[in-house]
Amino acid sequence: MKKVEAAFTEEGYISVPFSFNGAGHPIIEVMLPGGRKTNILLDTGASANILDHDFAKELGLNLTPTGEKGGGAGGLTLDVYSIDSVSMEISRRSFQFSNFLAMDFTTIKQSLVTSGLEADFQGILGFGFFKMTKCFIDYAADRIFILNEAL
Repeated sequence: MKKVEAAFTEEGYISVPFSFNGAGHPIIEVMLPGGRKTNILLDTGASANILDHDFAKELGLNLTPTGEKGGGAGGLTLDVYSIDSVSMEISRRSFQFSNFLAMDFTTIKQSLVTSGLEADFQGILGFGFFKMTKCFIDYAADRIFILNEAL
């Protein structure tokens, strides 16, 4: 019987390790343009890919107000911005996103810190990421196998 990893890597999947934050969310490390490393939450229940508003501005990304409001911790509604394009490397594999949003993560992070947890992430990979890739999440081994056929 083939090992899980061999079966996926033979098909072109990459194995990406993740850790869990204190709230139980899987987090992966990504590399952004300019060699900037950051942590991103994997959230299969998130409706979009989102970066923290201040972090996106710090990266020099072009933010355009959408006129829409998005959900936040405690039922808050926050301004949502679209981002023209986001490039990132995950385990040395390049991903190009044209479907990223930005929103203020301040209340989300404050809620985690108030609960005694770390708020050590700058973005969320949600539906937009999982829709453009084929993924298998191996919770037992703290890794996700990703195949990006869009490249």
